Amino acid sequence: MFPPGRFLRPKPRFPILSPRFTKPKVPFRRLTTPPPSSPLKQSRADRIISKLPKYLHPYTRPLLTHPTSHLTSFLILHELTAVIPLFTLFAVFNLTSWNPADLLPVEWIETGYTRFKKYIEKKGLEGWIDGRGVMDLAIAWAVVKALMPVRVLGSVWAAPWFARRVVMPVVGLVGRR
Repeated sequence: MFPPGRFLRPKPRFPILSPRFTKPKVPFRRLTTPPPSSPLKQSRADRIISKLPKYLHPYTRPLLTHPTSHLTSFLILHELTAVIPLFTLFAVFNLTSWNPADLLPVEWIETGYTRFKKYIEKKGLEGWIDGRGVMDLAIAWAVVKALMPVRVLGSVWAAPWFARRVVMPVVGLVGRR
C-alpha cells in the first residue's frame, strides 16, 4: 500500500540543530556520597575564615597573605586607641570639674588610682600631679577600660587600611636602606 519509509521522520535540513545535537546529555550520577575533595588540605586559617560570614571575608582574607603587618597594625591601633583617649580624657577631667565616676565601677577607679599613684611616686612626679590629678587619671583609665570592646572592634576594622597605608610603606622604606 504505502511505500516503505514514506512516513518516517524527514531528515532535518540543518543537522546541527536537530534534537540530537541540541538536547543536553544528562550525565550518569551515582547515588552515593561524593568522593573527598582535592588531596590538598586547607590550612586551619582557611577553615576558620570559611566559617565566618561572607561580609567579613574582605577583612580577614588579607590576614592570610600579610599576617605580620596586619597584626602589627592591630596592635598599634589598639595602643593608640588607649593612649590618646587616656590623656585626652585626663586633660578634660583635670580642666573641668566634671567626670563620670558615678557611671564606672568603683573597683576600676581604685585599681587605677593605686597603679598611677605608685607610678608617680616611683618616677618622682609628685610635684607635677597632685591627688586630684591622680584621681582624674584613674577615672580616665577606667573610661578607656570600659570602652575596650569598642576599641577592639575599631582596631580590627581599621587594621587592613592601616596596614596598607602606614605599616607596609614604613616597612618598605626601612627595607630599602
